Amino acid sequence: MDRREPLAPHRGLPYAILAIFLSAAAFSPTVHGAAHVADDLQRIASNGRAIVAVGNDVLSRSTDSGKTWEAQKLEKRAALIDVAACADESFVALDFHRQVWTGEAQGTGWRLAEGSMPEDFTPMALACAPDGGFWVVGTYSTVLHSSDRGASWQKTEFGEDAILTTIRFLDADHAVLAGEFGIVARSSDGGASWQMLPPVPDNFYAFDAWFTDTDTGWLTGRGGIILGTRDGGHTWTPESNAAGVPMYGLLSGGHGHLFAVGELGLVQQRGSDGTWRVLPSPTSGSGYLRGGIALPGRSSLIVVGGSGASTPAMVSIEPQGGQ
Repeated sequence: MDRREPLAPHRGLPYAILAIFLSAAAFSPTVHGAAHVADDLQRIASNGRAIVAVGNDVLSRSTDSGKTWEAQKLEKRAALIDVAACADESFVALDFHRQVWTGEAQGTGWRLAEGSMPEDFTPMALACAPDGGFWVVGTYSTVLHSSDRGASWQKTEFGEDAILTTIRFLDADHAVLAGEFGIVARSSDGGASWQMLPPVPDNFYAFDAWFTDTDTGWLTGRGGIILGTRDGGHTWTPESNAAGVPMYGLLSGGHGHLFAVGELGLVQQRGSDGTWRVLPSPTSGSGYLRGGIALPGRSSLIVVGGSGASTPAMVSIEPQGGQ
């Protein structure tokens, strides 16, 4: 059954995801000491030495825990939609134009990888596996893998007319991906093969996934839905979303703390009782948030987004009320 519709705007796909390549906004470089990087940022990653934030023609780094940001020059324009830190501390950024950029441990020295992805493929999300392999998911339920830093790509297809929106590696062997129409798949051999799990009911459209171990994980999706699993994704249980709006990204703050960022610039924290509460944030009430990182040794997050939410922004995550 052909369920395909036009990609932009796609079925429930948040405009926040599409904005970076639909926008005609010009590159807005950042000077040293500026807290504001760009109007629209999509993702952020840290290797413990440097932090990198990406967006439409924007790639900026910070080496002082987000206090100051420095724009990085690229050899050509790029619509960057995701970024990841690898085990060797290098970075990789995903370009909507079916390519990846690689950067050094200090968030500098960015180069465009030689290889291109298939022309009939639209990338949506990126992961850097513990072995250094690059993994990209996107349209036509396609998974791409590069073991040579983007010089060439190998394709796996699930045969579904669906968009895969997120991929995460738990460790060197275990990975999970998810997408629209309730698709969730797992790998226990480092991505060499994938097991399709029972579809999440009601044509669930996943925005992001996060697993703390092979059994315990969460999905965020359309309509502000947050689901949790305790059996590795075979069944899912709804959790209360205090904000009642879509949450586009999940991130760990360490010590078992889980956070979600999303529409209206909101940040939520999951309590030990399974409930979510909205945290005070300078971005609350404006735009959207797409990603974030926790700062090691500090009770704060750095979150990124756009459409009126001035980011990167610092959010306190001091424990409250038994969280």
